[in-house]
Amino acid sequence: MEAIGKVAAQAIGQWTASPQRSAMSLVAKPPIRMPATVDEADQLKEWALAQPVGQPPASIPELSKHLSFIAATLPSKNQDEESGRQRVAVYARLLEGYSNDALAFMARRVCETLDWFPTPRQCLEILDRYSPPSTDRELALSYVHSFGQQQFEDFIAAFEAEQHTDETVAAVPEQWRRIAMERGYLRFMPDGSTIIRKLDRAA
Repeated sequence: MEAIGKVAAQAIGQWTASPQRSAMSLVAKPPIRMPATVDEADQLKEWALAQPVGQPPASIPELSKHLSFIAATLPSKNQDEESGRQRVAVYARLLEGYSNDALAFMARRVCETLDWFPTPRQCLEILDRYSPPSTDRELALSYVHSFGQQQFEDFIAAFEAEQHTDETVAAVPEQWRRIAMERGYLRFMPDGSTIIRKLDRAA
């Protein structure tokens, strides 16, 4: 039991070749909230797209900490220092891509449900049940999407209110104008320009 905890940091450092965490984006983190303006939405989207997808993998010290915690809590059968070093190297290879939160979840479940140090298969089965929380990147992109959807709905509603001008129509993405044409609010001309159709208000 102590052998695994004693050699964990050394073995992981020697046998793993996982990349270090990527450098933080130079884009300043904006408030993670619903944008109030197009500029705020653009800034939020720029920051979000510069972030890594999902949670970053655990660092070598974090991985070592979780394995050492399990080793200090659960006994291991027929364990000496040399076999412990080799065994931890195998675990490190299998677990190095998981996030720190996922490994913390695994360590808790292992200690709650098992009587002996887990096999690699048991570790992976527990990790398969882990559901990561939403990241700031995902939350930011959801806000950007919601803001864009509301802007589009306002764009369409403005036709009904007869508030549009040629300038306001030209300022939106072409896809929006094509949807407005399909709904009967616009007509495309051969030169690519658009004409706002007058709505039939007849009862």
